[in-house]
Amino acid sequence: MVNRNETFVTEFIFLGLSNQPRVQAILFLVFLTFYLFSVFGNIIIISVVGIDSRLHSPMYFFLINLSILDICYTSTNVPQMLINLLTRRKTISFWGCATQMYFSLAFGMTECFLLGVMAYDRYVAICQPLHYTVIMNWKICIQLAAFCWSSSLVSSMIINSFTLRLPFCGPNILNHYFCEVPAVLTLVCSDTSLTEMVVFVFSIIVVFLPFLLIIVSYAYIFRAVLQIQTSKGSNKAFSTCASHLTVVAIFYGTAIFTYMRPSLKSAQDRDKVIAVFYTIIMPMLNPLIYSLRNKDVKSGLRRSLTLLRSSRVSKGVHKMAAGNSSSVTQFILLGISDDPRMRPIFFVVFLIIYLVNVVGNLGMIILISFDSQLHNPMYFFLWHLSFCDICYSTAIAPRMLSDLLSESRIISFTGCTAQFYFFAAFVDAECYILAVMAYDRYVAICNPLLYSTAMSKALCIRLLIGSYIAGTTNAIIHTTATFSLSFCSSNLINHFFCDVPPLPEISCSDTHINEILLFAFAGFVEMSSLSAILISYAFILAAILRMPSAAGRFKAFSTCGSHFTGVTLFYGTVIFMYLRPTSVYSLDQDKWASVFYTVVIPMLNPLIYSLRNKDVKEAFKKLINKKLNSILI
Repeated sequence: MVNRNETFVTEFIFLGLSNQPRVQAILFLVFLTFYLFSVFGNIIIISVVGIDSRLHSPMYFFLINLSILDICYTSTNVPQMLINLLTRRKTISFWGCATQMYFSLAFGMTECFLLGVMAYDRYVAICQPLHYTVIMNWKICIQLAAFCWSSSLVSSMIINSFTLRLPFCGPNILNHYFCEVPAVLTLVCSDTSLTEMVVFVFSIIVVFLPFLLIIVSYAYIFRAVLQIQTSKGSNKAFSTCASHLTVVAIFYGTAIFTYMRPSLKSAQDRDKVIAVFYTIIMPMLNPLIYSLRNKDVKSGLRRSLTLLRSSRVSKGVHKMAAGNSSSVTQFILLGISDDPRMRPIFFVVFLIIYLVNVVGNLGMIILISFDSQLHNPMYFFLWHLSFCDICYSTAIAPRMLSDLLSESRIISFTGCTAQFYFFAAFVDAECYILAVMAYDRYVAICNPLLYSTAMSKALCIRLLIGSYIAGTTNAIIHTTATFSLSFCSSNLINHFFCDVPPLPEISCSDTHINEILLFAFAGFVEMSSLSAILISYAFILAAILRMPSAAGRFKAFSTCGSHFTGVTLFYGTVIFMYLRPTSVYSLDQDKWASVFYTVVIPMLNPLIYSLRNKDVKEAFKKLINKKLNSILI
């Protein structure tokens, strides 16, 4: 018998998903996004079902439990994993690991039972619809939910007790990103066959029995659906089960593969990737599956937003009474000023700004293209930043200048749609390009010896393509949502271009979904890219402060100064414009804020990146001298 003092491990070290710094930074951003979507999406499901009395039925009672469970399940593992992705020493205390293992296992088991109960609920609703309210009464539903939670907590306690009584005498390196029973058992320095048998038996009870209940329930459901005479009835019956069946297939597929097979040390790397599906991706997908594929939830979301924003709805109803739907074929832009004396002055000022913008950014593009010394990742991204500045300012400025000289400031519905789409696409692309530039500076300063390998040409092209795809996708979503609204009375846009905040103001339909979309997608674009920038600069600042020489610190700061200035100006105005509650919008004030980031900032960027950049100034001098010499010769 091994001595009791053999259990001397006080902490574990996670190997995580990757030990490469650049991959860890990317994984951090990806999993942070997944986690935020998971929490935000499940909170929305809980809120909608709680607020809307039409969703107070057994099916949605269990859906609330599933959403609460997903938040708890993912919050047990993901925050620790995100911290580990930012730190070099990925440690967790012995009892911290035990606690994480207990709750992770408990919540996973609860989801298995809950999915089984939800399948039984669908069986009763479809196969015995006349007895549904009697069989699935509230007392039974509460008892079933309580059984799911309590039996899982007890089962997890038993498995944890068998696992923690084993001696851990070294090593303490855990080949995983969280404490999971199969991975922890590989570190035990005694026979684990009894514990593995206990895990397998409970896996049979917790995973296989609910799964069997699901299979049997759907067998009866499938038979009942085939007996329905009308195709409409069959489709309706299938649609009520589709969301649940999708979740079951993904969740059980990965869970059974992980827990109901012999433990193999050689398969641990593969198991980590599989665990990502049921610990991170599934909790994020569940609210999307149950909302996008569920008519009742989408209707409930609209009704809940109506209740929460009743004052705005009243305004929409009042507008609805004024005329028929979608009769507007053109809009009138009110512009910056109605004062005839000020409009010529504005025209001259903005014309000069626009010309400086185009000439400056074109000059930057030409300079980078012709000077081989600027053919590196930093200036590759700067080339495209200048391109985006020209494109999104050109979508706005020429039209604004034309309207300053014209009495009739009319823009067609199609022209308004196109203007907004191209503006949104290039602005969102610029957000991600700025984030990529921050990551480029992080690699250059924190890993200078690996810079040419880490920021390879292939990676730079992929990052750039990803930025443009993300910008285009976001623009398509906003353009489709905004211009599918009904504009049936006023066609006066209190702005100098077609933008999201003023357009819903003149709509005579419910705009709450659009407001949610604006806040959610704009928030995602701005916060995900800004998070990447802030994290990159946090690492850069830490690296700079460790540099021994003042000259080295100054040089490192100088390479980031231009980018940081551009980021501060751009994000300050964009966040002010799009990440505020609509109740505090002031369109007259917002027009001037829009001038800053649509006209002024694109002009400032080439000045910032040239006046503060020694390489650009040297390249400019060489190009001028080369041209002068060719002329003189």
